[in-house]
Amino acid sequence: MQSSNAAHTRAEGHFLPKIDQHEKGSAMGLIRADAEARREKTAKLKALRLAHEATEPQEAAAKPPARKRVKRGRT
Repeated sequence: MQSSNAAHTRAEGHFLPKIDQHEKGSAMGLIRADAEARREKTAKLKALRLAHEATEPQEAAAKPPARKRVKRGRT
C-alpha cells in the first residue's frame, strides 16, 4: 500500500501544476514589466498632450485661469 501512495504522490507531482513553486526573480520581473509599461504610457500621454497643445491657439495657452470668488459668510 505504501508503494502505491508513493507512486500516486509522485504522479501528482509530475502532472499537477506546482502552485507553491516560485521562479527565482519573478517578482523583480513583474516590477520591471510594470515600470516599463508605465514609462511607455507616460510617453504616449505626453506626446498626445504636446500634440494637443500645438493645435491650440497660443492666446488661450497664455491666458491665466480665471480666479474663483470665495463667498464669505458674516461673522
